[in-house]
Amino acid sequence: MNVAMTLSRVLEELVPFAYYIARKNRLRRRSDSDRILNSEVFSEYNMLPTETLRNRLNEERQRAHSMDEKTFKLTLSFSVGLTVLGLTTTSIARIIPYATIQVILIALITLGLIFVLLAGFVALGALRTFPSYGYGTAFLLKLKRTEDKQVVLATALARQETINNIRHLRNETAYQMLRNGLLFLFLGLLLSLSALTYQYMHSATATNRDTDLARCQASNAFVSSADEECRGQHLESCREDGLAKPMQL
Repeated sequence: MNVAMTLSRVLEELVPFAYYIARKNRLRRRSDSDRILNSEVFSEYNMLPTETLRNRLNEERQRAHSMDEKTFKLTLSFSVGLTVLGLTTTSIARIIPYATIQVILIALITLGLIFVLLAGFVALGALRTFPSYGYGTAFLLKLKRTEDKQVVLATALARQETINNIRHLRNETAYQMLRNGLLFLFLGLLLSLSALTYQYMHSATATNRDTDLARCQASNAFVSSADEECRGQHLESCREDGLAKPMQL
C-alpha cells in the first residue's frame, strides 16, 4: 500500500497535468451533485448557524477571487520568463560542435518548454469563470422561499468550497509544472555552459600546442641555417688554405 502511494505521488510530481484533469473532473461532479451534503466532508455543515454560513460563503468567494488573481499574474510571468530562458539556451546549443550534447540539450529544453507552456495554459484557466455559489437574485429568492435556510446556505457553501478546491489544485499543478520546467531548463543551461567551457579550454590548449610547435620549427630552422652558414664559411676557408678535406661539422 505504501509503495503504491509513493509511486502515485512520484507520478503526480512528474506528470501533474494529468492528475489535475482527473481530480478536477471528479470535483466538478461533486459540486454539481444534489446530494453534496451527504458527503462525509460536508455532512455537518447544515448544523452551523445561518449567520456563520453567510460569513463563510463571503470568505470563500473572496478566496476564489484572490486565488484567480494570484495564479494569473505569477504563473504567466514565470512562464514568459522561463520560455525566454529556454530560447536563450537553444541559441547557445546551436554553437556547440558536439552532436551528442546537442541532442541531449534539445531534449532537455523541449521537455522544459513543454512543462512551462502547460503551466501557462493552466494559469490561463484563471480567466475562465468557474461557477460561483451563494449570491445572485435566484439564490436570494430560493433562500426566501425555503424554511430550512441552513440547508440552502450549507449546500452553497459546500459547492463553493469544492470549486475553490479546484482552484487550489490548479495553483498546485501550475507550480509543479513550472518547477519541473525550470529543472529541465537549468540542466540544459548547465550542460551548455559546461560544453562551452570544455570547448574553450580544448581550443586554448590546441592553440598553445600549435604555438609551441611553430616556435620549435622556427628554432630548428634557425639552427639549420646557422649550420649551413658555418659549413659554408669553413669550406671557403679550406679552399683558401689549400686543404684537401673540409672539417666535418
